[in-house]
Amino acid sequence: MTGHCRPYTRAILSHTTVLPVDRTVAAPAADTAAGRVQVIADDLAAALPWARALAAEGLATQAHTWNVAVAQESPPDAWVLHVSRNLPAQLSRLRSLAERMPRRPLLVACHDLRDLDHVLALEMGADDAIDIGLGAPVVAARLRALWRRMMPAEAATTSPDTLLFGALGLHRRERRVLLRGQPVALTDGEFELLWRLALQAGQVVTRRQLLRELRGLDDGRGDRSIDSRIYRIRRKLGDDAAGGERIRTVRNRGYFFATSPW
Repeated sequence: MTGHCRPYTRAILSHTTVLPVDRTVAAPAADTAAGRVQVIADDLAAALPWARALAAEGLATQAHTWNVAVAQESPPDAWVLHVSRNLPAQLSRLRSLAERMPRRPLLVACHDLRDLDHVLALEMGADDAIDIGLGAPVVAARLRALWRRMMPAEAATTSPDTLLFGALGLHRRERRVLLRGQPVALTDGEFELLWRLALQAGQVVTRRQLLRELRGLDDGRGDRSIDSRIYRIRRKLGDDAAGGERIRTVRNRGYFFATSPW
């Protein structure tokens, strides 16, 4: 099928498409700083409910029209091109994103996805193409799968082995914590949780995200293991006064590791 579609693809790309004037609509907010997804929509009103459903799966999702999305200074962890109609008219944008952000997963969500649409999207640089009607949990799982496949090498070169916060030092390879030069005895589970929070210091990490990453649970409403570990870590680090000053509980959201020195 791919061979039959190539002439059609070239014909579409050689045709100049007039794009609509951009407009801005308030984007849905999410409560996690990890897994930032930028949804670019040709019809923002249609994309907003879809983006909100994706945000409910633990991803920090925003939805914008083209000019607003690409003008943002900080690139997201993944792009989603949400196409309600006429995918061929969006192929130049798709190719532009693929060339500009080759290390960022790029997913196309298309209404009534046809085989030809699937081929066009993948040929022009998309890493995956899905029908808009696909459920949000499945879309979120596919995005996480793309992250696992595409970003391990980059993460390995940028993730530090040591994190320092004044008198507190975390050493990943040795799985060792030093506070004012003295070792702090943490279990493996406690170290993993402390490292995860410290790695994202200054940002809220949701309880749901911690349960998924550290316990493999998607729905842990009855699981109190993270809360228990937080309590023990605070006590061992002497940060247990008034609920913690440096490792804080953010009500209805998660936990916050302060960047201030210990």
